[in-house]
Amino acid sequence: MNKTITIKYFASLQELAPVDEEIITTDLSSYRELYQFLASKYSFSLSDQQIKLAVNHDFADLDQIIENNAYVVFIPPVAGG
Repeated sequence: MNKTITIKYFASLQELAPVDEEIITTDLSSYRELYQFLASKYSFSLSDQQIKLAVNHDFADLDQIIENNAYVVFIPPVAGG
């Protein structure tokens, strides 16, 4: 079943994606599959082991099933100073 989700990009992912945020429709099952799809599409160099996930403003597991109308943020490692 297709699900429509909003994806927000930050930091290094935002630099590679052509947009800061996008709405997509997908039939993928998990957020890990979604990240792998986006990594291939936008040439993200970070593996799914290097990122964190937030769904609807709460941290979530990459193997969680994609929710329809979810607000998804993939969070790359960032350095502070």
